[in-house]
Amino acid sequence: MRCAPAIRRALALAPLFLGFVALLGLSTFPPSQAHASDFWDEVRTPGLGAWRADVTRARAALRARRLDQARTSADAAARRLPQRGEAFVVRALAAGELGDLASAQADVRRALELDPAALDDPQDGARAGELMARSGDHALAAQVLARVLGRMRPGPQRQSLYGLYGDVLLAQGPAHADAAIRAYREALRSGGADPRASLGIALALHRTGEAVEWRDHARRVAARGRLDALLASLFVPPTERDARRALVLMATDDGGARAAWQAITDGPWLEHAQAAAAPPVRERTRRRRPR
Repeated sequence: MRCAPAIRRALALAPLFLGFVALLGLSTFPPSQAHASDFWDEVRTPGLGAWRADVTRARAALRARRLDQARTSADAAARRLPQRGEAFVVRALAAGELGDLASAQADVRRALELDPAALDDPQDGARAGELMARSGDHALAAQVLARVLGRMRPGPQRQSLYGLYGDVLLAQGPAHADAAIRAYREALRSGGADPRASLGIALALHRTGEAVEWRDHARRVAARGRLDALLASLFVPPTERDARRALVLMATDDGGARAAWQAITDGPWLEHAQAAAAPPVRERTRRRRPR
């Protein structure tokens, strides 16, 4: 047969081709598991196939709560292709769940530097935002949450996340008060009960000089009860918890409100706390004796 030499040459070259494919970590069969794009992706970015496998293993371990394994696999991926952000996101989530918030913070920052879109996934972004708030880096938490909230579908999780967004904004000081109020209003838009958002907006409104609405929100929270449990659940500095407690005491006309405001001795809202702790004008006038 005339084609026999050509067939023999093709068969002789087949092992070389298959060896090259194996070297790249690709599979030729079945077709559904390997595509031409996989081949060229690997050519353009050597190690991409192994990186994807590491990230897949890390995510699977994270879902299964095998946190050490998730961190190890994500670390392998980050070392393999350090210019890609996703592995740093997964490693941050695993580190945060393990309680290593400093490492989680560093990895979230690195992911944002490499590719801000790496945190656009609603679940990744929401969890990273919570971890950054818990770590005390409220500016970074706000940065992450601002991105993810713009991409989330309406629903209970989105509204709850707006409450957290309001908290991390308000904790940063007066320059963020108006944005915090907008976030809290978004969290309360459905009319459902969200005591965190209600208490947050009450404090923000009081700090910005609103004279009536803040009290309505604070009284609703007070009527609900379990204030200590609510305050303990917030990812805010101690001074922000103290301010919320003082506000509820004011709204319920409790005599301990002034002492609660006086207990706040630092933070970006110190001036507001000092003004709230000052005696009312009428009381100061009564204390002056006419000559």
